[in-house]
Amino acid sequence: MGNPRKTQTEKAEKAILFNWLQRFGSRFRTGFILTDPSVSDDPVVFINEAFTEITGYPSEEVIGQNLRFMQGEETDMELIEEINKKLRKGMPANAEILHYKKDGTPFWNELVIQPLVDEKGEVLFTSSFILDVTERKKDESLLRLQEEIFLGINTGAELSDLLQKIGTVVESFFPKGSVCSILFKEQNDGWYIGAADSVPDQLLGEILDNEALETSYISEDVIVMENNQEKVLQGEKPVIDFHSNWSVPTFDSEDEMDGLVTVFVKKNGNPTETQIQFLKKMVPIVQMTRKHYTQQAEYRRLAFTDPQTGLPNRHAFLNQLKHNLLDGQGHFVAVIEPGEYAKIVDLYGRNAADELFIQLGKRIEKGGKRNSDFIGRFSSASLVITGESGEGNYLFELGTIVTEPFIVAGQELFITLKIGISFSEGDKKSEEELLRRADIAMSDAKKKPGNAMSFYRDLQNEETIKEMKIVNELSKALIAQEIDVYLQPKVDLKDGAIIGFEALARWFSPVLGQVPPNLFIPAAENMGKIIELEIIILSKVMEWLRKRQKTGEKMYQVAVNISVHHFFDRTFVEKLIRLADNHDLSPEYIMLEMTESIGLVDIQKAKSIFHALNAAGFEISVDDFGVGYSSLSYLPQLPLCELKIDRSFISELDEPGTLAVVRTIIQLAENLNLTTVAEGIEEERHIEILRNLGCKVGQGFYYYKPMPLQEIQRLLAE
Repeated sequence: MGNPRKTQTEKAEKAILFNWLQRFGSRFRTGFILTDPSVSDDPVVFINEAFTEITGYPSEEVIGQNLRFMQGEETDMELIEEINKKLRKGMPANAEILHYKKDGTPFWNELVIQPLVDEKGEVLFTSSFILDVTERKKDESLLRLQEEIFLGINTGAELSDLLQKIGTVVESFFPKGSVCSILFKEQNDGWYIGAADSVPDQLLGEILDNEALETSYISEDVIVMENNQEKVLQGEKPVIDFHSNWSVPTFDSEDEMDGLVTVFVKKNGNPTETQIQFLKKMVPIVQMTRKHYTQQAEYRRLAFTDPQTGLPNRHAFLNQLKHNLLDGQGHFVAVIEPGEYAKIVDLYGRNAADELFIQLGKRIEKGGKRNSDFIGRFSSASLVITGESGEGNYLFELGTIVTEPFIVAGQELFITLKIGISFSEGDKKSEEELLRRADIAMSDAKKKPGNAMSFYRDLQNEETIKEMKIVNELSKALIAQEIDVYLQPKVDLKDGAIIGFEALARWFSPVLGQVPPNLFIPAAENMGKIIELEIIILSKVMEWLRKRQKTGEKMYQVAVNISVHHFFDRTFVEKLIRLADNHDLSPEYIMLEMTESIGLVDIQKAKSIFHALNAAGFEISVDDFGVGYSSLSYLPQLPLCELKIDRSFISELDEPGTLAVVRTIIQLAENLNLTTVAEGIEEERHIEILRNLGCKVGQGFYYYKPMPLQEIQRLLAE
């Protein structure tokens, strides 16, 4: 047990110290606080009058409270924790931190904290001195803001983004929850929004409709309006809870009011003189930002625009191309020259040729309007285009834009186009090198009659050229229904009997010949045509099944591959059900094959779609299982019926490691009551291994190759 007399002495000494600290702290003109860490939650036990003057909190509201009542939304809690760590060790601390006054106004607090310890090192009291340094911080913020504005202007930032920076700084020095808008006056006396990201639409509408905006103001004016909006609740949370807005006008070079900087606050009344002066300091910054941005924008326009056509010039084009190449993706550059350019200049002059390029540029933009390609003036005789390689298929159709005449110097003129194309293919070729290569290809095109296109050819570019041709022809193939369905039988491994099929897409192009699926399916995905392709496959499969059902032939389940993009399309389930209904076909005859990556895109949404498909009667298979992604975590959550073991495992069954993986997959499937299907069986010796492992279904060239529907009909008839 402790010594009661000693404890009483310690309490008396602490009380004497407390009385002395009260007298000591009362003399200061800076805020002074005492807290007692020996009591639970370290409450305030004393504040001086200067503290009340700074914060607005009277003594009776503070005594017994922890100092966190001054913290708010923007208070740096990591800094608070650093301070607390020092205090727990009996160490002093000092910091500048954002605190909040009683009325919600944020202020920067220069905080100096000193623990007062006894001879045993135990903290008796913690004394804190506070000083409102908001004005200094405002000046620092304004200086930083001006630096950021100038940097933004010089680096091409948007005016709205620069103005929003100003609004954000304004909001940080007004009561918590305040929001700021910057409005500008139009020539027709209307108003438009310069920046107002955090301002609710209702408030903007109210101030824009306010008759006070029609008044002429001078620079000394401060406009105070009371908001008419009533508090609107969403649940328990107020959505609109603003009572006043305070505005200061901005003026143009002729001292005509051309804008308003407005703060919306959640209280009634007028701003303080300090708040007014801070708002007025923002006026020259807003005016400077707008003026310099407009000047810089005009300088950039002149520097990056071809003055004769208004198109981006070579300098602008090279900048854009350089920026594009940074993404490491494949890009094309196409140089385009009218074959008749020299004759047009000779007959009608360069102004007429410039007019031709204006019209040609508009037609090219219209032809490629779904793409984000960049068009510019390459030289006096040519235009240049750049974009992603997969989006340049419309270049093959550019010949069609010159089938109608151009009006040049009052004359109708028909022209031909000579086009040279080069590709970056994600390598590190410079923008100048790509332009040079496209120019070389264009020179080759000029040797050919009529509309002509040439590619800069090297080993790297041959594949891209082929892919662009595939993209170009695939759109026509989908319209013409050139995509055929081949079926590969799935067999019972016990006796080889056919128990179902997998549908595979095949394409024979009249222009390109036989195109492998590994080329045209990725092309369809890149073009955004994969859903259209898969609908064609589903329709042809369902039509084949409908005919068999109608003639009373034996029915089989057919598996159809579905891409991730199609699977997550919001109308996927609805359209699939409608497609089956249109063919009078029960969904049980369609199995949908998904790759295991489905579950990694959005597992919750995937689960919802899987259950909807299952409820409609469709069965679902996971294709190429075990390749690329780990699926174990989500498999038990999904209503699957089948796992397909990827062919890469089957071809290497002789390897002990591969054998162990396949055994594990089959055991996993059995535990989940799923059928396993071995893909790519090509050798008889693999069949016995798979049987012994418990695999019941297989497919592959050992049994049957994929066959067109007519051959499948003959096979089943036998």
